[in-house]
Amino acid sequence: MYRLPFKDDGKWKSAGNADDPSRQGHAPGGQFYAFDFRHNPEGAEVLAVRGGTVVFVENNQTCNTYNLPPGDPCEGKPGYGNAVLIRHLDNTVAAYNHMRKGTVTVQKDQVVVQGQKIGLSGNTGYSSEPHLHIDVRAYWNNENDFGSTFPIIFQDKNHVAWRPHVGDELHSDNDYKRQEQWKWCSKCQGLFFGGYSGSVCPAGPGGHTGGGNYILALNAANVPGQPDWRWCSKCQGLFYSKHSPSNCPAGSGGHTGGGNYSLEHDIGPDYNRQDDWYRCTKCQILFYGGNPGSVCPAGPGGHSKGGGNYVLYKARFNPVQGDWHKCSKCRVLFYGGGSGSKCPKGNGLHDKAGSHQYYITIDSTLYPGNSECRRCDKCKALWYPGVGVTGGDTTKSKCPVGNGQHSKSQTGHVYYLVTYNNSTPFPLPTPDQGGWKICDGCRSLYNSNPQPKTGECLSSGGQHSHFFGSNTFCVLISNDEVS
Repeated sequence: MYRLPFKDDGKWKSAGNADDPSRQGHAPGGQFYAFDFRHNPEGAEVLAVRGGTVVFVENNQTCNTYNLPPGDPCEGKPGYGNAVLIRHLDNTVAAYNHMRKGTVTVQKDQVVVQGQKIGLSGNTGYSSEPHLHIDVRAYWNNENDFGSTFPIIFQDKNHVAWRPHVGDELHSDNDYKRQEQWKWCSKCQGLFFGGYSGSVCPAGPGGHTGGGNYILALNAANVPGQPDWRWCSKCQGLFYSKHSPSNCPAGSGGHTGGGNYSLEHDIGPDYNRQDDWYRCTKCQILFYGGNPGSVCPAGPGGHSKGGGNYVLYKARFNPVQGDWHKCSKCRVLFYGGGSGSKCPKGNGLHDKAGSHQYYITIDSTLYPGNSECRRCDKCKALWYPGVGVTGGDTTKSKCPVGNGQHSKSQTGHVYYLVTYNNSTPFPLPTPDQGGWKICDGCRSLYNSNPQPKTGECLSSGGQHSHFFGSNTFCVLISNDEVS
């Protein structure tokens, strides 16, 4: 979960985000879902909204390029001013712009944790007042090759999941550091750090294996919960340092390591937290007690529930998938990654000639809009199963492969924004982003922008028709939002 990029000092104010109706017309391309946070005077600490690796730093800009007169020496200087870009675990990249010269405290390739200070707010670049601009991109390779922004959700002291608008009170919950990439081993049931290779698991060769993305508080004062948990440098597991002896599967001498992690305990679960974690009294490692079959390096019988019940935060981010395109022949949205696709027009493959690349958030549960769309494994088109829709045949679809229905074996839902009455609450940077509709016949997502009238719908044998009615369409994010 993203945290606000500052401490709760009472002076930060929301200047709105680009999709806020009060900010219509204030979103240049590429900053569609950006946030502006005012702080006057400048010089307030800027904190990382999420952990990751620094991929870009600018720290020497003195110019403010807002409304410059012709011939000003600052003409042509970068609009972001002094800035930091941080790549997250899911390859998205956060940009922090307009900071004060010489105050950036991180370097390129440095690993930072959530809540870490990265610099001070300023008024450099194209900035009308002292403020911090922040957005998150689908990807970033260099200054000339980066993806579009997409909507992120913040958590603060008063909101579980929210996007602040102009006038909203800001009460940040980002006063201590949090580290991602902690994972749950499916073999020994222990918690281990996945940021490094070479872990050792007591359940067998090959090291720890598992998933999840848990967030732990690190080296911070006044964190609620129990401190003195350490990260073992030998086995990569999390162990409690106040009890001995400990047993490490990587060799004699017990666990050794650093850090000072704090764990909450004896409280109920929340939507982004998982309880039922315990300290093993034999090996002192933290393990998950919700599954049988744990393996302990200190002896047979598995881990022993000694301490707990501990609660761990689980990261809730939605990976963004690119390589979606509009087929130039049938107009449906299809996935260009991997091999194989099928177009109903011309009895061949989908054609992405002339198409933008679209980015779609997968497995969304926090964002508004429809989250039931699937990618057909056979023809690679994006389609709507009709889940939760009243009226009509909710199982109807048509796939050009085998003249059957689209497949829905892909379990991940795909997120897209649905707006009504043929209007959106924000300007579209590119016309091709709007006009996407669900066909009542084949249930594929197709583009309804004016094109030559041709037959594309397999179900009707003619043109696509509108499933939700003629005034409903979807909005997609494309890589043409660059500025």
